[in-house]
Amino acid sequence: MASKRERFTDYVKNGGERVICSPQVGGGAGYVAKLHGRNFCSEVNHQEEMAVISRYKMLPLYNCGIDPIAHCKEIKWEMDEHEKTAEQIEITWHCDTPYGSMRRRLIEKPRVGGCYVIHAIGNADELDMFEYVLDTALQEQDFSCYTELGQKYSEQFNGDGAVSIAWCMQPYEMLGYPSTMTTAMLPYDDETRFYRLMDKILALDYKIIDALAKSGADFLFLGGPGSEIASPAYYDKYIVPYSKKVTDHAHSRGMMIYSHICSPIEPMLSKGYYNRMGIDLFETLSPFPEGNVTSIADALSKLDPAICTRGNVSLSLLTKGTPEEIKREVYSIIDAAKGRKHIIAASDCLIYDVPEANVFALCEAVEEYYR
Repeated sequence: MASKRERFTDYVKNGGERVICSPQVGGGAGYVAKLHGRNFCSEVNHQEEMAVISRYKMLPLYNCGIDPIAHCKEIKWEMDEHEKTAEQIEITWHCDTPYGSMRRRLIEKPRVGGCYVIHAIGNADELDMFEYVLDTALQEQDFSCYTELGQKYSEQFNGDGAVSIAWCMQPYEMLGYPSTMTTAMLPYDDETRFYRLMDKILALDYKIIDALAKSGADFLFLGGPGSEIASPAYYDKYIVPYSKKVTDHAHSRGMMIYSHICSPIEPMLSKGYYNRMGIDLFETLSPFPEGNVTSIADALSKLDPAICTRGNVSLSLLTKGTPEEIKREVYSIIDAAKGRKHIIAASDCLIYDVPEANVFALCEAVEEYYR
């Protein structure tokens, strides 16, 4: 019998007579922490995630992060402080370069997760430090640490689900060193340098992808901003062409691309940008309040049917609705997705406040629909 991993990846590639179910249980959004009696979303591991997933009739996709400069011997982020109270976790780091010191500060609140309140790069004047990091990373010859890490994850899940490896791989993201808002403005400060940095990130991506392709991992994660952050012109000029270069390279190495955008995706969807980016698995086609598509059916009509989609039960409904309402919504999504490769899930990763009864209902509804 095929493993859950094999069934998931085969469905993404080829579809099937019925949809499959795969709610986004992990992702650090809090649901796993809640079921293990923790207040802070970050304080769970993959074994605990697997234990939660085993409760449901689903085919999981495990998301595993890597540091894209982990292979660097000369560049290190060093922790300065790690303080935990009942109200928050606060962590600060620094990274020294010949052009100055970069700093990061993260604050995590109970039940809602964490975010950076100080980013490594704040404006274009600080890009000398970032370019030094990139140049140093590209000079390294040994990228085998990514192969080893991908193998570790693949062996850890042992066929229980597909494995996706994530880092800020889209060149426009600048490895996640600036905030999203700063990144959106950087090309307008110095477009020539912005293109040069993207080209260097692309070269770094290729080396990491080559290493991960030997590891047994299935997907690479390709994020993207919603229309509240990036304009169609920004997508057309900076995001789409470089995304396609990354995905072409990944496909040539036998890996698939998983993309998650949990915010408004119009008008990029109608303009066909996602169809051009080389995505294999795309989430989510969410109507209001999480997204801005008119309907699931309308969104699917604008997306290449070769792309497998995942979602789209509203997190608001999952949090506040009843199991009966959840099931009715799942039935309507299956009806709308008939003839397409679609995976029933939520409009985003399951948050702390989602009742477990509603997750059971989501998974059971898929089974019941086909009886």
